[in-house]
Amino acid sequence: MFDLNPFHLEEASLLHFLMLQGTAVLAYLIFRQRFKNQLDQLADKHRILQDKLDIYQIIVPDVEEVFATAPGRDDLKEIAGINTKAESILNSIGVFRFSQLADTPVATVRRVLAEHGPLLHTYDPATWPNQAFLAAEGRWDELRIWQEQMRRGESRDFNHLLLP
Repeated sequence: MFDLNPFHLEEASLLHFLMLQGTAVLAYLIFRQRFKNQLDQLADKHRILQDKLDIYQIIVPDVEEVFATAPGRDDLKEIAGINTKAESILNSIGVFRFSQLADTPVATVRRVLAEHGPLLHTYDPATWPNQAFLAAEGRWDELRIWQEQMRRGESRDFNHLLLP
């Protein structure tokens, strides 16, 4: 086996401690510089991405611009995930028909629901406009099949239902 103090020096423990401390300080300085360089690179990437984002002007229409008034009312609870509370919120902003909900961007639906407080619903509102589209066209059999697939967790894809 090896001997930590081969020359039997009295200060060997102190020398070992100082070497370990020196190694720790050196490692700290090296890694601090390395992480500082990584942070600078990330800050540069963030600045570039922020500049690219600023180029695109994101226009979120007001709720009043999105919803046109349509005569009559539909039972919006036919859409999977819309409960009585969600229907009342949609009605309060002027959505009474499946056709109105079908023409509404998902981001607008999410924003309106978030502004009116948390809701407990089973499904993500991302499918609501697509379901409303099928309901507005009177394609109830296809809508029910798709809702059943969503309940079983099989499909959230809407595109296959657009084919005649």
